[in-house]
Amino acid sequence: MLIEQEAGVRAGFGDDEYIRAGAEVVPTAEEVIDRSELLWKVEAPSPHELTLLRSGQSMLALLPAPIRLPEGVRAHDGLSWPGVHGDFPARVAMSEIAGRMAVEAASHALQQPNGGRGLLLGGVAGVPPAEVVVLGAGVAGRGATDLALAMGARVTVLDISLPALRAVRTTALVATPSAIERALAGADVVIAAVRTPQQAAPRLCRAAHLSLMQPGAIIVDLSITEGGAFETTPVTTLSHPSVVVGGVVHIGVPNFPGAVPRTASVALSHAWLDLVIRLADGR
Repeated sequence: MLIEQEAGVRAGFGDDEYIRAGAEVVPTAEEVIDRSELLWKVEAPSPHELTLLRSGQSMLALLPAPIRLPEGVRAHDGLSWPGVHGDFPARVAMSEIAGRMAVEAASHALQQPNGGRGLLLGGVAGVPPAEVVVLGAGVAGRGATDLALAMGARVTVLDISLPALRAVRTTALVATPSAIERALAGADVVIAAVRTPQQAAPRLCRAAHLSLMQPGAIIVDLSITEGGAFETTPVTTLSHPSVVVGGVVHIGVPNFPGAVPRTASVALSHAWLDLVIRLADGR
């Protein structure tokens, strides 16, 4: 097994750890590509790396669509791999991280210096906790719900799937337009984690909906990677995650797992290990 020198540094893994595990550390990505039959990376290959690939190689990565590969190169998109149970394990892992981080981001944004309402998410004795609304009861929504409940918030989950709502451990409502509007009106935090079967985000809230919300309320739009569930959510960054629009704090970070690369790296490794073994065996 070959690994590029310092490839794991940002995730907190030193070269010596890979060496102890039996890997050979080589100085450049070019050498890794030249000597490998199966390439395993997270980000899509750069234009330069694409020119180095050769017929007969296989590659596993998070691939954009479409991507032009040299003839004879087999590429596998890690997010689209259905896994042995058909549950897209890499997507599940990243969604779970994003859902939990959405709550952490909302808790920080609720603080008055950060533009929020000046609330502690879980409250204290004699002071009620924040009202958190989660739109979507999928993996990301359940991750957000579990952490918000653990932090002491009051949580309401809305979804159109009754089976998904039955698995929720808190107030669960069918996501009709009127139910969403009522939930927005009382929310201190709204976390949107919805998508359609085509992986696009349904546009649940328009600009007019912001007038229903309390000033300083927080929107964390995890659906931003699929176009956003809120019309007003801009794409933001990990270094500058929030923007105030219409008196409401919007967070539209598309890559929350990038803030916790060690956790994300281990989670992806677990998610992809079976596929890597299959590819290495030629299956």
